[in-house]
Amino acid sequence: MSSRRVSRVERTAGGDDARAPAAGGRARNPELDDAIATATTALLEERGFAGLTIEAIARRAGVARATVYRRWPNLDALLAHVLQGLVQDIPVPDRGHVRADLVELLEDQLAVVKRDASKLYPSLGITARNDPNARQTAVDLMQHRRTAVCTVLRRGIDRGQVAPNVDLDQAFFLLWGAVYYKFVFALARRAPIEPDFIPSLVDTVLVSIGTN
Repeated sequence: MSSRRVSRVERTAGGDDARAPAAGGRARNPELDDAIATATTALLEERGFAGLTIEAIARRAGVARATVYRRWPNLDALLAHVLQGLVQDIPVPDRGHVRADLVELLEDQLAVVKRDASKLYPSLGITARNDPNARQTAVDLMQHRRTAVCTVLRRGIDRGQVAPNVDLDQAFFLLWGAVYYKFVFALARRAPIEPDFIPSLVDTVLVSIGTN
């Protein structure tokens, strides 16, 4: 959103960012919320967490600092709101075999991490130390991935492709833990991840938990 457009929004009905009166204060303008969130994400990508300030966010969004503070009391609260956007439902593939499903699921999630993790994931970890909403976001994010992986594994048990006594949590951490830390290692080295890494990983784990 441009500064000019934001300024017009701020001058609507009764001034500032109100659209309609609300009990206990003025109604939130979602256009301004989006502009501030977009500015925050853009600055995170450009500067990282260390270079992020409310003043810089307000300047990029074309609003006053007071407009930001009326919505979020501090930078941690604003970041928690922005990072909540990382939590999304994860499509669970069904290719008829646990191996194919795990490979597709993990490759899809690795692509998500590559897209979001360069700046947003580190910011989530930093913010989660101090902000309970950010901590809940981190929990929700991991729970979504755990649910997707365990859905595939339970389906594999039903099909006789995974041992019925498998520890689902342990299997999840073996799979996703390896994917995530492989990504972190590759990011630190500025090196690509081998194309066959996930298929090889899935094959290795299935040696332990599979029935064949």
